[in-house]
Amino acid sequence: MQSVSPLDLPQVTDFIEPYFFFSNRGLTEVTYVSPSVERVLGYNPATLPGASYSDFLVGDDPLNDDVEECQRADLSGGRTIHALRSVFDRHGSRRILAVNTVGVCERPGGPIVRRHNIARDVTESVESHRQLMMRLHTLDRAARQLSPQEREVAELIMEGKMNRDIARELNVSDRTVERRRAAIMKHLDAATVSEMVARLVERELLRKWTFSASDAQWQTARNSHLAVTAVAG
Repeated sequence: MQSVSPLDLPQVTDFIEPYFFFSNRGLTEVTYVSPSVERVLGYNPATLPGASYSDFLVGDDPLNDDVEECQRADLSGGRTIHALRSVFDRHGSRRILAVNTVGVCERPGGPIVRRHNIARDVTESVESHRQLMMRLHTLDRAARQLSPQEREVAELIMEGKMNRDIARELNVSDRTVERRRAAIMKHLDAATVSEMVARLVERELLRKWTFSASDAQWQTARNSHLAVTAVAG
């Protein structure tokens, strides 16, 4: 049974899935892991003290590129680090953790001798966000192909206006509105007007959601941009 130093223990030890706590000394030596790690990553917490935290990292994942920098960062004075980490669970599957790290001293003002880490499994949240960003990127790419005149018509269609009303407001013919509407449908790969409207609305909703999602605290991590780089460009 592992011997636990008081310096290893957090203020609250009753962590539950998807959270777990771990402490380490030096750069990587794990000294304590809360029992909830078994539900999150499948590891027996009693077997982890003495292991190297780096052994569980996915070596070629960009989310881990700044590990050494973070390990050497000064956490005195209440400084913290919030970063995403790509790790292997007990079965060898890749999981993404959001890890918040603080430094622990033996006495006030003394040197940092431990690091306390609260980790949360955010794999599904990150993947959902990635998929939605990919969809938004596809819709944005299509929308960028619209001419300024076509954008005007698209905006008025989204407001629920009919062709005749749009033609009057833009001071063009009904036929011009129909032609622009057909061009919008082609750009959006929509077979019907209702499908076109649905995609325009979907784009607006995704633009709002991806920047205000309540379950996206991991987006404040220092390297969160790397979680969605697959959709850039």
